[in-house]
Amino acid sequence: MSIINLSQEHSDLSNPLKKLLLYLLKILGLALIYHYAARLGLLMAYVQANTSPVWPPTGIAFAALALLGIEYWPGIAIGVFVGSLITDAPLPIAFGITIGNTLEAVASVYLLKKVFKFNPSLDRLNDVVGLAVVAFFTTTLSATVGTLTLVLTTDMPLSGFFNNWLTWWIGDLLGALVVAPFLMAWLSAPRFRIQKKTGIEAFFLYFFLVLITWFVFSTIPPTGITHQAMIYVIFPFIIWSALRLEQRGATIAVVLVSAIAIWGTVSGSGPFAQETINDSLILLQTFMAIVSLIALILAATTIERRRAANTLKQRISDLDTLNIASKSFLGNFDKHNIYQLICNIAGEKIGLDGVWIEIPSPVVASSQIEASYKLAKEEIQNIKNEWQDFLVITDINSPVIKSNPQSKPYCSYAVFPLNFVGKPIGVLKLVSETTEFFNQGIILLIQSFANLAAVAIQNAWLLEEVRHGNESLHALSQRLMRAQEEERLHLSRELHDESGQLLAALMVQLGLMEKIADKPVEVKGHLDYIRNLTRGIQEKLHELAVNLRPASLDHLGLVTTVQQYIREFKRQYGISVEFEAIGLDKKRLPLDIETSLFRIIQESLTNVALHARASRVDVLLSSKKKRLVAVIEDDGVGFNPVIPSPENQLGLFGMQERIDMLRGTFTVESEPGKGTTIKVEVPYGD
Repeated sequence: MSIINLSQEHSDLSNPLKKLLLYLLKILGLALIYHYAARLGLLMAYVQANTSPVWPPTGIAFAALALLGIEYWPGIAIGVFVGSLITDAPLPIAFGITIGNTLEAVASVYLLKKVFKFNPSLDRLNDVVGLAVVAFFTTTLSATVGTLTLVLTTDMPLSGFFNNWLTWWIGDLLGALVVAPFLMAWLSAPRFRIQKKTGIEAFFLYFFLVLITWFVFSTIPPTGITHQAMIYVIFPFIIWSALRLEQRGATIAVVLVSAIAIWGTVSGSGPFAQETINDSLILLQTFMAIVSLIALILAATTIERRRAANTLKQRISDLDTLNIASKSFLGNFDKHNIYQLICNIAGEKIGLDGVWIEIPSPVVASSQIEASYKLAKEEIQNIKNEWQDFLVITDINSPVIKSNPQSKPYCSYAVFPLNFVGKPIGVLKLVSETTEFFNQGIILLIQSFANLAAVAIQNAWLLEEVRHGNESLHALSQRLMRAQEEERLHLSRELHDESGQLLAALMVQLGLMEKIADKPVEVKGHLDYIRNLTRGIQEKLHELAVNLRPASLDHLGLVTTVQQYIREFKRQYGISVEFEAIGLDKKRLPLDIETSLFRIIQESLTNVALHARASRVDVLLSSKKKRLVAVIEDDGVGFNPVIPSPENQLGLFGMQERIDMLRGTFTVESEPGKGTTIKVEVPYGD
């Protein structure tokens, strides 16, 4: 354990040191590159030893800080300062030029990032315009500081300030517009493999571009107009490279033209050759700046147009996916088929490597996997174990997205909530082997798809509930008709077998009394017998009336009626029943509530007597905060309430219907071997 801790501490200590060393190495490398680029630029310093009309280091500085970060400015400062000292520049000049060049690069990149939200790949028109605008103004910093330094520290006359400043400024501007875009485009954009057809096209494009540019800038300008007009032939090739090869191809074309044109102009050839080499280069660099801007703007516009076309194509594809999903969902109402259909469409149309749906279980406090695409349950469990920190959705309106390139084989993971009317009904979980697969467009598509899926699932559930309700209503209707027939049969038997026989005996006795009417003593004996028969008939009729509806329920209330029924139940079945009423002393409730609760208690006790094989039943009635609660609990054999059995649970369905009409709640808790508890809660009053 201690070894692990020491290793961890060593790793923590070495990481900052490693970062510092890497930072210093990058600064040193940048300084060396800048220094040698500055030496190349100073080879063309014709007006003054420290002023060149072609200054590639400006482009290098722009690209380096844009790609690496502004914090690498010491590399530029060191490159300028040390390079100036090596080239025998006095210390004040080296110091002034260092300040100007460093400030120019830092200010440029800061403004690009802050104002234009600059992307070094130059794939937006906004990036190209931002680079041109910022470079146009910030290159004046280096030119102004550098020229003032030369005026103050050398014998350069003040009259030469503007000419020297203009040369300096144009040289820096050209570096920013030619060298910087080339480096940014090739170093910032992702790697790609050029297709054979595109490679052949690029070869012939650059071949003819080099040929024409060399022809224009390799000969002494003749007096004829034909050679002068050839310079315009360069532009179609520049446009071609921008439109067909985009930013990388455009920057190559600009660099090739610039290199040949500078070589020719310095050699005194080409259409820009003037009396002085400095004037020739200034004229050339103005031309090249325009060429570069045209190429960069056309390439950026082409990229934006292609991106917009791809986005539109993707949106059409997304709409097609959602349309297919809608059609598929509309024709399917089986919930298990819907689950599998959702997974299949998500996997096949969106391009996922694994999909599954989890729905909260009605039995246990967890979710269960209902369907999956390309994943077995064991594999899903492994994924859940690996990504366990991202399985819980805290916001039901937002998905959870996670990418990890080191995770194999799946690098991207997402959980999308399935909501219906703001209520979570499940989750859609997805994995991909591609890192950062879930970009903004994919997230928007899946979110819309998840909304459709939630509606489809809810519709399937509702249809299942309707079917189940119809089955229940059909079963209840059959039970009602059967109960009516049974009740009629019971009444018929009771009236015929019990009351009918007593009435027949009564008629016989009355006939006998008619024959012995003149014998008072015998008449008196028959009257006692008739009185007992009449009493028996009265008791039987009362029992029938109580079974149909106890009169005490109307006159004495629910508590008294339940007490009377429980006493008779205990006498008839020999089962111990404990009854308690809380908060109902001398309180009468609405008649429909009292009737429903009495029937539920009656039905529950009947079920106990017929099915539960219980030895004890507890019945509780309580009233609290305008809600009446009834609990009937037995210690019988129990059953599984999750498995529907309409034939055996018609009584439960009837209870549920009664409570639903009263806008109450009806709950059955039972397990095989652990008894049954029925709980009813009904609101009453205002």
